[in-house]
Amino acid sequence: MAIPGGSWLIDPVGAHDQFTGADFSDDDLLYARTAEEFVRNEVLTRLDEIESKQEGLMAALLKRAGELGLLMIDVPEAYGGLGLKKTTSMLVSERGALCASFSVSWGARTGIGTLPLAYYGSEAQKRRYLPKLASGEWLAGYALTVPGSGSDALGARTRAEREADGSYRLTGTKQFITNAGFADLFTVFAKVDGDKFTAFRISRSSPT
Repeated sequence: MAIPGGSWLIDPVGAHDQFTGADFSDDDLLYARTAEEFVRNEVLTRLDEIESKQEGLMAALLKRAGELGLLMIDVPEAYGGLGLKKTTSMLVSERGALCASFSVSWGARTGIGTLPLAYYGSEAQKRRYLPKLASGEWLAGYALTVPGSGSDALGARTRAEREADGSYRLTGTKQFITNAGFADLFTVFAKVDGDKFTAFRISRSSPT
């Protein structure tokens, strides 16, 4: 019988093993320390510049995180990443939160900017894009919201129409796009074939 997702709410206390801080591995703690030292020494020291939106700074800091291996934790090894545990990813993300504005850009870059491709991309897409995202050579953005729909994703009016050569042409407007100012690759959501909802990978260099 399938175990219901919320079984922990009704199962007797002690029915399952509990993960505690004592269960973190040395590797988990090493990555957490690397992330914390990076944020404290290289990000928080430039907080005034971050808050004043100094051009190019956020992208440079994200690329520095890539050099330290902090952008490849969730990317599978087969595509240039480390393929580490979610506990490692969680600890590193927690350290990123020491600087709220930076953590938003970093979290979107490693999460919604990269994981949709890791989970649902074609093999060709993964091999083409994930190594560059894992290393920090490329930065990722996420384009979901459109004017007038807010967080109502299915109310989006961005459309994708198939061209004669099999490619798609996207039309519409996006707003509040995470990392829009410097991302190299975007996950862009649009409706196709009337009311079907899907996502496309679009590079900054793609023709408009």
